Amino acid sequence: MPYRLRKSKPPRLIPVEDPGHLGFDYTIRLSSRKTAAIEIRSGKVVVAAPHRATQRELKHWVEDKADWIRAKLTEQAAREDEIPQPSFADGERWPYLGELLELKLVYGGKPGIRREGSRLWVTLSNRSRKPTETQIRQALENWYQQQAQIVLTEKTDFVCRALKRPYQGPKLRRTKTKWGHCTAKGEIQYNWLIMQAPEAVVNYLVVHECCHLIHHNHSRAFWDLVGQLYPGYKPARQWLKDKGHRLVL
Repeated sequence: MPYRLRKSKPPRLIPVEDPGHLGFDYTIRLSSRKTAAIEIRSGKVVVAAPHRATQRELKHWVEDKADWIRAKLTEQAAREDEIPQPSFADGERWPYLGELLELKLVYGGKPGIRREGSRLWVTLSNRSRKPTETQIRQALENWYQQQAQIVLTEKTDFVCRALKRPYQGPKLRRTKTKWGHCTAKGEIQYNWLIMQAPEAVVNYLVVHECCHLIHHNHSRAFWDLVGQLYPGYKPARQWLKDKGHRLVL
């Protein structure tokens, strides 16, 4: 008799409106997970729990955690207010490895960006049907990614040679929650927006991900290795935690 795999239940979402005393709504997400957790992202509260959990149990849990949830929501709202609104006007300054580069717009000619000292000259097409802001944004995205590929490859090569470890990549992705990632197969990935951070922060990120080629965790041994390669990494690590959300495009 052939063995049949049991199908897992699909996730179930249960919206819960605030009765008035909590100060926030939340959603219960029941799935095949084994433990329960409260997730707070972008001002939304999700209670992730196993299918076996009852709504009554989860309701009491949320009420017990209400003060902590409200504090997290307030904290997230404050961080959202700190996120700058990008400006694509002539003369606007954009961060790059600890510098501020002035945007200078040129109309007509082959679209692209070239850097001259502290200025970024952006050539826009007169024939494009795209709005000017869209053209500038795309040009900046392309430029940051090009610089990231060059700089991060060079830095990653250097650190991996010191560690005597091969790696794959680096690959570039714009992710919402991670600045870098290293897989068990040795694939290293970076969020290219890190190029807007000071160079010390970029160096820390590279060392962090390369050290995961040896330690696939955040154990004491991992942090000891990070400290050996980059003794002054802690301020850079804190900068990324405190100000990383301000790197936008």
